[in-house]
Amino acid sequence: MRIIAGKYRGRPLINPEDDLTTRPITDRVKENLFNRLQSLGLLGYGRVLDIYCGTGSMGLEALSRGAEHCTFVDQSRDAIDKLEGNLDNFQIGPEQARVVAGSATPPVWSYPIEDRTVTVAFLDPPYAVTNDMAPFYGILEAILPKLEEGGAAIIRTPAEVEAIEVPGYDGPASITYGKMTLHFYQSPLVEDETEQADV
Repeated sequence: MRIIAGKYRGRPLINPEDDLTTRPITDRVKENLFNRLQSLGLLGYGRVLDIYCGTGSMGLEALSRGAEHCTFVDQSRDAIDKLEGNLDNFQIGPEQARVVAGSATPPVWSYPIEDRTVTVAFLDPPYAVTNDMAPFYGILEAILPKLEEGGAAIIRTPAEVEAIEVPGYDGPASITYGKMTLHFYQSPLVEDETEQADV
């Protein structure tokens, strides 16, 4: 795996030894994902969450493309060790990265994060725990108040897994690439009150 664009473009990543606990994303799918975020105006600034982060591919890509800060969450000690190796190699310090070695559920990692300060949240759980979306309902609920208006949460699942609606989000919009699907949940934009008054 490597960084495909931005400040760290072309830099290799320390990879997982197998796909039992982490599941690398292909360059093609990653590029399409970040192109969609670009079209939504969600790249180049802000704070990012990388939940089930593995060795940090998604969060590091976001930092490379201009994100201000990323919180990385994973309970695998091996994945965290490799993530910290990647952060060291890229000379990314605590002012840009927070690493949480723990479970994504319950989302205690979210408590220090101020509301409406996150631009994008990535959820990339191992396929072994993504037979359906129900276990991630609570995580998506916890993320919603943290998202800026128009911010997005993206979860990657096997292609056969159907998305679920989560109150408070627009969407989901689901896009399938081969054997995987990306489900996009977006925090609604609040209409300007003056525009509403003029209607």
